[in-house]
Formats: sequence, structure tokens, C-alpha cells
Amino acid sequence: MLRKWVLAALAVLMLPLASAQAGVRIGIGIGLPIYRPYYRPYYYRPAVGVYLAPAPVYVAPPVYVVPAPAPVYVQPAPVPVSPPPAVYPAPRS
Repeated sequence: MLRKWVLAALAVLMLPLASAQAGVRIGIGIGLPIYRPYYRPYYYRPAVGVYLAPAPVYVAPPVYVVPAPAPVYVQPAPVPVSPPPAVYPAPRS
């Protein structure tokens, strides 16, 4: 009978251990949060007396590309060619 009570007690003790995820942590509290890796805060402090301006930007007017006009071919004027003078035989008298 005692054996049944011991087995029942062990079974009851094992139920919460099986269903819960309990972690054990051991630490010393000093009142300050310490995180690793420690990132230092970055404070912005402007440089005194030095101003680096960006480079100037020059905007040129746009260049328009216009196609060249078609070449104009001039046909030479026709030269009148007269036939060579005809040589007629002299009349017979």
C-alpha cells in the first residue's frame, strides 16, 4: 500500500515538470542593467567652425539634336544644242 502511495506521489510530482518549461537562473542584482555586447550611445555633436558644403551642381541647357535638312540637288539648266549648219550644194545654173 505504501508502494502505491509513493508511486502516486511521484506521478503527481512529474506531471507539472512534464508540462511546464521552467528555467533556472542564478544572478546577482546590482541595480544596473548590463547587456552584452554593450553599445555606447551616439551623441551628435556638430563640428565647430567647419562647414563642408556639397559640391555645386551646374545645370546646362538641354542640347536639342535636329536632323540635318535633306540636300538640295540642283539640276543644271539644259543647254540648247543647235544642229550643225547644213551644207547645201550650190544651185546649178
